[in-house]
Amino acid sequence: MNSYFSSGKNDKSTWFKVIDGIVANDADMFFNALYQAITNHPAYVIASDMEDERKNTILGAMLKQFEIKEEFEKCAAINKIKKQIKIC
Repeated sequence: MNSYFSSGKNDKSTWFKVIDGIVANDADMFFNALYQAITNHPAYVIASDMEDERKNTILGAMLKQFEIKEEFEKCAAINKIKKQIKIC
């Protein structure tokens, strides 16, 4: 496993595949953990070097998950962060 992540490449697509795999296995756990991280440190999301399109894709998936579970207070917090991404 160590060689998988230490290939010496800075390949973001590898990390995207890992994240997509985690989402597929337990979306609820992943999105709740991610929600805690981004609401405690929104500046990391807003100012990160990840493409805005990818940020919005992930945040959109989170919104869908929380809408299905009727956790609308989480949706409001995510939408607030999405608006800040557009401003920057």
